[in-house]
Amino acid sequence: MKRLLVLLLSTPLLAQWQPPNPVKEARREPEGMMVQLERGVMRISVCSEAIVHVVYSPGSTIPEEKQFAVVRTKWPPARRIFTETAEEASVATADVRVTVTKKDGFVSFSAAAGGREKLIQEGPKIMTPAEVNGEKTYHAEDVFAIYGSQESFYGLGQHQAGVWDYRGESVDLSQENTEIAVPLLVSSKGYGIFWNNPSRSRFNNRFVHTVYLSSEVADTIDYYFLYGPDFDRIVAGYRMLTGAAPMFGRWAYGYWQSKNRYQTQEEVLSIAAKYREMKIPIDDIVQDWFWWGKTGDFQFNAKYPDPKGMIDTLHREHYHFMISIWPFFDPGSDVYAEMERRGYFIDKTKVAGFHPLGMAVYDATNPAARHYYWSLVDKALFRIGADAWWMDTTEPETEGQQENILLGHKLAIGSGDRYANVYPLLDTQGVYRGQRTASSDKRVFILSRSAFAGSQRNGVTAWSGDVLSDWTAYRRQIPAGLNFSLSGIPYWTTDIGGFFIGNPKDEGYRELFVRWFEYGTFCPIFRVHGTRTTNQNELWSYGERAQEILTKFDRLRYRLLPYIYSLAWRVTSGSYTILRPLAMDFREDRRALETGDEFLFGPAILVNPVTEPGATTRRLYLPRAEWVDFWTGRREAGGRSIDAAAPLDRIPLYIRAGSIVPMGPEVQYATENLNAPVELRVYPGADGEFTLYEDENDGYGYERGAYATVEIKWDDRAKRLSFGARHGRYPAMPAAETFHVVFVQDGHGAGIEPASRPDRTITYSGAAVSIP
Repeated sequence: MKRLLVLLLSTPLLAQWQPPNPVKEARREPEGMMVQLERGVMRISVCSEAIVHVVYSPGSTIPEEKQFAVVRTKWPPARRIFTETAEEASVATADVRVTVTKKDGFVSFSAAAGGREKLIQEGPKIMTPAEVNGEKTYHAEDVFAIYGSQESFYGLGQHQAGVWDYRGESVDLSQENTEIAVPLLVSSKGYGIFWNNPSRSRFNNRFVHTVYLSSEVADTIDYYFLYGPDFDRIVAGYRMLTGAAPMFGRWAYGYWQSKNRYQTQEEVLSIAAKYREMKIPIDDIVQDWFWWGKTGDFQFNAKYPDPKGMIDTLHREHYHFMISIWPFFDPGSDVYAEMERRGYFIDKTKVAGFHPLGMAVYDATNPAARHYYWSLVDKALFRIGADAWWMDTTEPETEGQQENILLGHKLAIGSGDRYANVYPLLDTQGVYRGQRTASSDKRVFILSRSAFAGSQRNGVTAWSGDVLSDWTAYRRQIPAGLNFSLSGIPYWTTDIGGFFIGNPKDEGYRELFVRWFEYGTFCPIFRVHGTRTTNQNELWSYGERAQEILTKFDRLRYRLLPYIYSLAWRVTSGSYTILRPLAMDFREDRRALETGDEFLFGPAILVNPVTEPGATTRRLYLPRAEWVDFWTGRREAGGRSIDAAAPLDRIPLYIRAGSIVPMGPEVQYATENLNAPVELRVYPGADGEFTLYEDENDGYGYERGAYATVEIKWDDRAKRLSFGARHGRYPAMPAAETFHVVFVQDGHGAGIEPASRPDRTITYSGAAVSIP
């Protein structure tokens, strides 16, 4: 058996149906090496010590191609060592060795610290000539051999089959409502592959010993190898390539109220007023579709007699207002006529249905069309105070047909088949850049139903689309969100309660809504939405018992804002990921790699959603660490499964020993009472640290250095808590802050309510201080 495994690992069995493509010449270059093959040419470029770019062309040269996802083209010098023997050529950095075998042109990657053991072997590269949408091109297929590997695969965007580990699976990478294509594959062996192709693509590992990556349209095979081995470093490499995620305003991390749909100005204002009257914390209210007269004219209908006055009232009551905007345009308006005159449309509906005959989708790949689209949004909405953009149907939507609208059409940038997946990236880019140009006082927030690699740089939060309102759909959101996080885009949310369709008067649905809401409390963005039989979706719509539980978790979300906002800074400044599958922090723990129904919310909080109706306990896995029950303060050993109490008003939460969790006061909105004392919960049992971040809470002053950080450390052996000197400053920064320090133990510092008595109170004025 061992001899057979050696044979499989050493023999290119996968190439036997393809003619060999040996190396004719391997030449050292400043960035890496250029390899002349019998058929075609391959360039291997070292971008950094952990990132290697591979491009293969079947021709004699490598053509220049338009890049939309990748924005970084220049890299600082990295140490590269080129070596060549009669059998192979290689280039190595301090982290990675890339080797090309001369007899077949195959490429293998290994960790420099791991000797010659391969992480993965790539080849053969198969380029099949084709004519697609009127242009001569290729279908591309790349083959990656993983014989003998026990690795798991994650990422690839957001998909709704309920699958966590894609080993043995096949995934189509194409945009569709509830399906988001992001071509980043992450392996539990500590590497990632960013497949740099914007056409419809596919990951295929149905034969578990081989990974096939393929695309419908390609002139080259183009990918980046990203080495970790920590997943955070792989994600950071992806964001180095495709752009950093900017911060949202503090308000965006609070609670969002939405439904399908508010129908009048009076209804919007009355709902907002009732939340304030009932003292239920909230920051954001959302206007879904059909607030307009005609789609795309961006004019409020008669049921909104004073939209600016409405938004002004909301602002006075400390709300932010998000409004739905679509890439579609109904005929019969001056805007439609002008866009048609300018040639900005891709296609139109052929018959009347849900949408009218002749409704058109605009070409977001056209820079001039994007600029015009933003000018409409700016004039009609941004200038009267709208705060956030719900960019719906950014795939764009294809009701009544399977195929993407872009296929078979010519876009401003070329063939729609070649660029089938980029629409959500460019559509949101136009709005992001437009608002950044118009103002630096308000941070851009975009909620988009689709995304592509690079969307994070546009201030995008993706949501999981029009999912069903049932337990199966809810259960599937958890692995969908975790894989999306490992695709490098940090902000994601769901329609809490599902989009279609729920009955708030039904006891079974009330239970589902409560459980989904408990889970949503620990998503990066916290938002309810959906279609309800009663046309009510507010927290008081589900009965008194449900309202009590929902309000309790809403309060918890707001108490955690200092923790969440500090993590948001880590997302922007350090490519951090808030919604963290266990595999990110426990990669050496096989059980953690296999677990896709629980996650860490930041570094401290282990979240275990309850996804079974009628459940009062939750079987869960505690990874290899020491844990503290958030609700009781009791300690639990890790590396084992337990049955945790899970009555309807409780989601099992465990805090990792060594964690430092800042918690704010009870507030009604995110920027209320900012100078109130912070309760600093310290969970002994291991060393730990946390960086507290503060700024002006909105605007882009932080990009110019207007912010402050305080590094807080816990030395478990010495039982010492240390506050480092404050770094930085921002306008209106308080001269001193008060911290109520609580050392959590059984029955002390547990649950949502502040501790009845802090263990120490610290007045911090910016100088380093330690206790005891």
